Amino acid sequence: MNSLTDFFAQKFNTQRDQWEKSLRSELKIEDVSAKSIKRCAEGSWPVLSLESSHTHQLRSNESWKKAAQTYVRISDDILRTIQDDLLAGVRLFFFEKDFLSDSDWNKISADLNSHQDHNDIVVILLGERKINEVTTRFKLIDEEKMILGRDVAASGGNNIQELATIAHSLTKELPEKDLWIGVFLDSHFFKNMAKVRAAKLLSTKILAEYGVKRNVSVVGLTSFRDWTLYERYSNMLRNNASVASGYIAGCDYVQSAGYQTIFEFETDSSEFEHEERSRRMARNSSHILSLESMLGVVEDASYGSYHLENLTEEYASEAWKLMQKLLPMNASQSSDFFTRETTVVREQRQTNLSTRRHVLAGVNDFPDTKDHLKLKTLLSSRFFRTGREFEELRLRMENLIDRPDVYIGILGDYSALNARINFAKNYFEILGLKVTDPGKASFSKDELQKEISTRKEKFLVLVSSDEKSGELADLSTSAMEKFIAGKVEVTGLKNLFAGQNVFEVLSGIVNRWEKK
Repeated sequence: MNSLTDFFAQKFNTQRDQWEKSLRSELKIEDVSAKSIKRCAEGSWPVLSLESSHTHQLRSNESWKKAAQTYVRISDDILRTIQDDLLAGVRLFFFEKDFLSDSDWNKISADLNSHQDHNDIVVILLGERKINEVTTRFKLIDEEKMILGRDVAASGGNNIQELATIAHSLTKELPEKDLWIGVFLDSHFFKNMAKVRAAKLLSTKILAEYGVKRNVSVVGLTSFRDWTLYERYSNMLRNNASVASGYIAGCDYVQSAGYQTIFEFETDSSEFEHEERSRRMARNSSHILSLESMLGVVEDASYGSYHLENLTEEYASEAWKLMQKLLPMNASQSSDFFTRETTVVREQRQTNLSTRRHVLAGVNDFPDTKDHLKLKTLLSSRFFRTGREFEELRLRMENLIDRPDVYIGILGDYSALNARINFAKNYFEILGLKVTDPGKASFSKDELQKEISTRKEKFLVLVSSDEKSGELADLSTSAMEKFIAGKVEVTGLKNLFAGQNVFEVLSGIVNRWEKK
């Protein structure tokens, strides 16, 4: 009898020519050895090839230099922190100019200028404020010199509107030298990749139309649209999704933001421990994704994916059509046009969040009632965030001295009603309220009446099947507000149901309790 090794070789080992023949037969691969493969950016579909000469390699820039954390508030030990980053291999820095004083900038630039690898260092300045110009030995990119759809993103617009803004800006004024394009990345992993690739495609097309050549670099910027103050650690996951998609889509530089960044933008609170850890986690995100996961090794890892190619083409073509509408308009007309168009998109986003068609974990669903921010109000911000309205509503309730507790009264089979019980519990936890689930159900109206008559909670939510809902009428209770889970109307009870405008209902509750 042959050994196990010989048996395995006979059954599974094949020569390369046998393997190629079998693979070509199964996948119906044509022989492309004498053909050249065009890039998808030129409008052709990729052809699967077994020839190593047809593989696409990444340009000779190291992947670990592509992403870095963002500095918002500048601490006293900023120079030490930057030196730590440089020792950790960081060569890319993002700074928010609106939080950066001229003296701090002078110190930072002088420190980076003196570094032995100053030629490899790239600094990207974001924000609206003008900052002192200094002579730098490192590469400096200011947002005001970038082509990006900041206004569209800040107004809550969609991807096509953002891409159309970028394309329209390029047609109005082409930079004399390098072209820097900023694309906002959010939690929508595949849409991010398609948007970056569409931005490259559009810029290539426009440059070709003008007959000019420019070195085009794409910067993946953090879109804070779905970031949250509550459940702040979830922002790490959102950041990972945006940074990873930027790597895979082939961004030249990617912004990595710490989970605490929104607090630095929108609050006066100073939490040094969180801010330091936040920056470190943002830095480690880029290190893990580039060095451990090696996402930056391939220039365009999504090349050849039907879904992404199709979505890229859709984004690019729709953005091109929208750009054509903008070309005849002057600056005032195009501004008014985008204000109208982005308002529609923003309102739809808010409606989807208010009705929970779009779930924002920790804000309009799955809230953590133990999470208390201890804030009075939020500062104005240039970023549009979908969850901010819910957060401000919860903060108003948290700041009340007399906050209502909630009790759930259950009539019927507890296990059969479990979905409705969890729905009712989750509904009021969005406001951070304490909700008591008895863990058992009453089997008769009299039993339920006896149970709720001893409760001191100011809110009562009654749960039953639709068939038994009629028995919930005229129950005597000391609760100041009474609700029923479901759409069946019962006298004296307010309805709570799926698809309802949750934000509207909760706003009414907060408004009433602020007046008490």
